[in-house]
Amino acid sequence: MFFYITEESATSERTIRDVLSPTLKRPEEELRERLLVGPAAECAEKLAAYRAAGVKRIFLWPVEDELRQLATFQERVAPLVHS
Repeated sequence: MFFYITEESATSERTIRDVLSPTLKRPEEELRERLLVGPAAECAEKLAAYRAAGVKRIFLWPVEDELRQLATFQERVAPLVHS
């Protein structure tokens, strides 16, 4: 799953509009609803919903700035999902 953790709504929107939607050829609304793009707490909520639906494993793919995004996910999202 593509992801990008940011607390800045403008950055979230740019990532969906300019990067993910054209690349995946999917509507922005669909991507906004399903992908992990945005604030850490919101991403954790989406992951919890996937887990509740029976998902056991998700492979993560940072949209950009890979190492920093993986570290951010580990520090800010993973603890919220595991709690």
